[in-house]
Amino acid sequence: MQLVNVLIALSATALIAGHAQWVLDVRPPLLAVLAIYITSRWVVERLRGPARGSESADAPDLRESWPISGPIGRFGPRAPDAVWAWTQWLILLNPFQVLEMVRQSEGDSALVARETRSGDDCRGYETRAVYTLPFEGEWLLCNGGATPETSHSWDVLGQRFALDFVQANEAFERHTGRGTRAADYFCYGQDILAAADGTVVRLESRVRQAFLGWGICDFTARSFVGNHVLIEHAEGEFALYAHLIRGSVTVAPGDRVTRGQVIGRCGHSGHSTEPHLHFHLQDSGELWEGMGLPVRFSGLLVDGEPADEVLLTAGNRVRPRH
Repeated sequence: MQLVNVLIALSATALIAGHAQWVLDVRPPLLAVLAIYITSRWVVERLRGPARGSESADAPDLRESWPISGPIGRFGPRAPDAVWAWTQWLILLNPFQVLEMVRQSEGDSALVARETRSGDDCRGYETRAVYTLPFEGEWLLCNGGATPETSHSWDVLGQRFALDFVQANEAFERHTGRGTRAADYFCYGQDILAAADGTVVRLESRVRQAFLGWGICDFTARSFVGNHVLIEHAEGEFALYAHLIRGSVTVAPGDRVTRGQVIGRCGHSGHSTEPHLHFHLQDSGELWEGMGLPVRFSGLLVDGEPADEVLLTAGNRVRPRH
């Protein structure tokens, strides 16, 4: 996943720049720091190669035949990933996102150590709460699964079992028009619902809409998670609903919510390639410290067939069964 490579490159940059300043007593200028990061990123990409999982709703290893949203698709299937990777470098200019990256890197390191000690990757976890789909109507799972091969981001442990949902027609197109306006997208503005009863732990609702249609990573956002709500649905089970529309969140920290209650609207904020809902379950109310958990949905149709307690995989078309 691109995010893992970014975290490694950021860590290397911090070590090199820190060594220069505190050991050699040389404060590197911003352009030098950018050069260090770009070089580190290039080395990481060469050493690691393509990582498993993707933050993109157009992950080519999952659905190569799907049309690419927006004008960027005219430049070929590799163009969105290339533009996204290059513009991610610019997050170094945003202290809010740099801090988030550092916190996520620290949290992920602790989770890796925890997984190593226990030998448990959580694939066998069974949820305490019963979860239903966090929306009405038919949606397409465009990214995510419960195995290393299908995972949204297997190497980022908090998002290991994350799911990205969009709405698409029979041709897997997700928008009308050119795809440069959020309103062009079928899922944009749709109500997002609580997947189970619970208590709101934290939220963000101030992040403006991200760049759209050209594959650009929004390095200007105050949070790469975008507008989001984190809800505790059971002991040790916290669900993140992310990339919502600015100002659309209808709840506050401490609020009790019931299954099916509207908590916000599907949007395109933070590190989002196109309007979609990012949903994942983790075992901590601290956003950067939770281990990802698989979620099994009940009361739904999966590709037209009734299902309960089911793990979803990218390509599934789902809708509530009522």
